[in-house]
Amino acid sequence: MNEYFIDTNIFMYAAGKPHEFKEPCVSLLSRIQSGELKAAIDTEVFLEILYRYHHINLPDKGADLAWSMMDLGLNVLPVTKKDIEISLYFYQQYQDRGVLPRDIIHAATMVQNGLETIVSVDKHFDIIEEVKRIAPSDLI
Repeated sequence: MNEYFIDTNIFMYAAGKPHEFKEPCVSLLSRIQSGELKAAIDTEVFLEILYRYHHINLPDKGADLAWSMMDLGLNVLPVTKKDIEISLYFYQQYQDRGVLPRDIIHAATMVQNGLETIVSVDKHFDIIEEVKRIAPSDLI
C-alpha cells in the first residue's frame, strides 16, 4: 500500500467552513482514519496548524485540530538534520519559482523517507520535481 504525505491545507479545509475542497478533504481523512489509506505528515504540519490558528486568534481551535490529527493513525515524521540539508538545496533550486520554505521542508522530509506523493490543493508543489502532487479528490 502506498503511503501519502498529507499537506497542512487538507486538515484546514476539512476543519473549515464550507468550501469546494472541504468534502474531498473530509472524505480523505475518513479513509485514512479507517485504515484504507496509509498516510504521513511531518512535525512541521503541526507547527503550521498551530501558527495559523494562533495568528487568527483561534488558538484553542488550532490545538483541538492538532489533537484530532493524533487520532487519525498518521505516521508522524521528524524533521531531521538531513531533511534540513535537503530542504536548503531545494530552497536554492526552487525559491525563484514561488515555492515556500515550509513546503520545501515537507518535500525534503518526503524524499528522505521514500514518500513520492503529496496530497495537497497547493499547485506550487507541482514545481518540485522530486515529488508528485495529487488533489484530495483523486483519492476518494
